[in-house]
Amino acid sequence: MAALPLQELRRQQSLIALVPKTAGQLNTERERIVARLGVLLHATIALALAGAVLIAYLPFSSVPNEYRFGVQEVLAVGVFATCLFLLHERAELALGLYNFEPVEQTTQGELRALLHRVPEGVSYQEKLAADNRTFVTGEIDDIRRRAEAFAPTPLPSEDGNTET
Repeated sequence: MAALPLQELRRQQSLIALVPKTAGQLNTERERIVARLGVLLHATIALALAGAVLIAYLPFSSVPNEYRFGVQEVLAVGVFATCLFLLHERAELALGLYNFEPVEQTTQGELRALLHRVPEGVSYQEKLAADNRTFVTGEIDDIRRRAEAFAPTPLPSEDGNTET
């Protein structure tokens, strides 16, 4: 299957209408991410402790002396790599929490100005006001992308021709 060109993907994305998420939806998503962060942290701690116990037990096990040190090394590297992977996933999720932060006052003004160029901009702002919340950082790119799709076309007098 052939991939679509980047311009075609952007054009298709620009046709999608803006619909704000409610404060309840945002809060639910945020809570889901925080819960997943906790699960990943507990999994990392449990894996590290289980790996340390297993590595410490190996000298007292029935594994032959010739293989014991190699098995310990392989286990240590495996546990370390898996813990590192889990912590990386946790950090990625933690960065995703930034999407739920309210934007600065100056950015709110810019987003309101951009929404004036979009057909559904007024209803978007009304839904935010009815939900008693402000813009969050996760909405910035969607609003900018949608506003770019409705960029005003220059009038004939604005094309640089100054003749009258």
